[in-house]
Amino acid sequence: MPSPVTPRIVIIGGGFAGAACALHLLNDYPALTADLAVIEPREVLGAGLAYSSPAPEHRINVAAARMSVFPEDLGHFDRWVREQGEPERDPDSLLPDGRVYPSRSVYSRYVSAMLQAARRAAPGVAFRHIRDVAASVRAEGGGFAVLLAGGEVAKADMLVLAVSHSKPDIPAMLRGCAGLIADPWDVAALRAVRADARVLIVGTGLTACDVVASLLAQGHAGAITALSRHGLLPRPRTMLPVEAEGDFSNHPETRASSLLRRIRKVVARAADEGRPWENIIDALRQQAGTVWGSLDWTERRRALRHLRTVWDVHRFQCAPQIDSILRAAQQTGALSVKAAYLLSAEETGSGVAVHIRPRGSAPGSIETLTVDVVINCTGPGHRSVTATHPVLRGLAEAGGLQPDPAALGILVDWRSRVIREDGTAWPNLFVAGPLARGTFGELMGLPQVNTQPRAVAAELAGLVAAS
Repeated sequence: MPSPVTPRIVIIGGGFAGAACALHLLNDYPALTADLAVIEPREVLGAGLAYSSPAPEHRINVAAARMSVFPEDLGHFDRWVREQGEPERDPDSLLPDGRVYPSRSVYSRYVSAMLQAARRAAPGVAFRHIRDVAASVRAEGGGFAVLLAGGEVAKADMLVLAVSHSKPDIPAMLRGCAGLIADPWDVAALRAVRADARVLIVGTGLTACDVVASLLAQGHAGAITALSRHGLLPRPRTMLPVEAEGDFSNHPETRASSLLRRIRKVVARAADEGRPWENIIDALRQQAGTVWGSLDWTERRRALRHLRTVWDVHRFQCAPQIDSILRAAQQTGALSVKAAYLLSAEETGSGVAVHIRPRGSAPGSIETLTVDVVINCTGPGHRSVTATHPVLRGLAEAGGLQPDPAALGILVDWRSRVIREDGTAWPNLFVAGPLARGTFGELMGLPQVNTQPRAVAAELAGLVAAS
């Protein structure tokens, strides 16, 4: 009789989501027999864009005690950090109340170490880290063939798309702009910014906060202006204990406006009783699948259009250390934050003239900022990722996937299976990580960006068992 064929699983992308999917597959199913390959050009699995920053001032924005890769053991990462001696090596990571906010590169080392341990505990899995870039994917014989940039072809019976956050889309009025740093994670470009340069940062989210921290850490003395439509910086972390408060999944709202009213009532009640609004954000984060799933696509788009900015600055808060840097820079005048619309930019003899309309001003009101450097911090380009990422673009052109109607990533079902152009779901093609959030609603931070890849791992294990 012919020997049974070992199932082949390929994960494209070895950032946090891809590494977490592999980790949970190995850790939760140690008796699994399969070939497992993760395609990731970086040396360290688990780093990705989020945790590969070499800058020590770039910190995780959630305390270590809430960053475990094992949801059943929330303090795992905190214990690991202390056992590794990180608070001693990096005293700034330790707050007076005992919370630890290590540099983000520390978290990538943690995820990598847990993955290595899981590999040793699953001897039936032949594991490969392929340090290359996936160039294209084609369906082949019920499975997939992944063509790598180096010429190798990786065959897969099951395929997981865990591709990285895409680079920010460049606003149309900045394309071709002199002095533009299009990629805020271009370390060399940031280091080349003159210490006296007048800098405009477009965007005021977490990436912009990191850029400000990096510029100041390298001794920047020129004026820094951060601009966004609402001019809102991420909220600082509360010193109060946070515990989920509010039931939004029982009789969930079907309209974005009624959901907002319901949230406001719970926030007001908590404030009256002296409890932090973070409690309500925590509850919404935990119940996101039900809350988001109860809105149809029209209401999801409405929620994104009107509420996304406010949600983001409350959900994705700064690490206390970075928040302190920003507040101090604002007090000294080194940093100014503007709420304004970006209209146009042009090169002049004295720099780059950026024309803006302040929020709330008359339509014809225009101000001009003259700067030397413009840094694009508008956030990952999820809206265009299916057109710009070569693997996703090729699959989309072949009818194998489609963007979700909210323009957050790839359309998947509630099992994270990719939906073809004809509306059917692939049985063996999945998305792990933020590009599935059009369906799930909240996949940009822990623990959701951990639990969703774990659910994908369970789907993979089921397919292996069935095969």
